[in-house]
Amino acid sequence: MMAAVPMARFSKVIDSRTIVVERIGGTEVVHLANVAIPAEDEQAARDYLAEKLTGSFVYVEDGNVYRSPDALFINRELAYGAYSAPSLKMRVFGEINPATHPQKAPGVREPMQVPKPAHHARRR
Repeated sequence: MMAAVPMARFSKVIDSRTIVVERIGGTEVVHLANVAIPAEDEQAARDYLAEKLTGSFVYVEDGNVYRSPDALFINRELAYGAYSAPSLKMRVFGEINPATHPQKAPGVREPMQVPKPAHHARRR
């Protein structure tokens, strides 16, 4: 039987390989497993971590960090250099409808009229 591992709230970035999370019992320093960032990319990686994790909960397992609720594997993103790729910064607040005027639903068509078959021979 596996014990439940609670989610932790992201708190802050220490460096490109270390973050701090808040758990029920206090704070915990998490060293990201298998992450090696070149010195010249340190600031970009730190900014990337802060952008992706601020305001979110994370699941931490043996140094592997997954963002909730979309399960983004943070270690993999850093290992693949996602911090160096330009990204569109977006937040989803709800649905939008870009149409300026409400669109009417298409009208219901009349049923197709099928002609009655013509009888060539009459029965007697």
